[in-house]
Amino acid sequence: REKETPERRPRIQRIEKREKNAVVEVDLHIDQLIDTTAGMSNTDVLEYQLQKFNEVMSEHRQNRNQKIVFIHGKGDGVLKKAILSELKKRYPTCYHQDASFQEYGYGATMVTIK
Repeated sequence: REKETPERRPRIQRIEKREKNAVVEVDLHIDQLIDTTAGMSNTDVLEYQLQKFNEVMSEHRQNRNQKIVFIHGKGDGVLKKAILSELKKRYPTCYHQDASFQEYGYGATMVTIK
């Protein structure tokens, strides 16, 4: 009787898997998302930024241990507070922390999908 040996996966798949779980970086500065804010109120801008945040979260929701850095800037902290509120309400199982100070200063939050 022949002994069955499990098939080995090609090395390239492992590399792809590692890349799949690479840190995703999303810059939520409004000038990085749209060309102009003409005609938009501050509330409109914030809603647009949160919409982008939620799109990215939905896109990666099934990717356990995926790390996503949302760059929100320091400013007055309005966007950061809104992001933290969304995380608490809509994504309570996700872990979040300030992103690397060396790389982003005070202006970014790292989310880990759980």
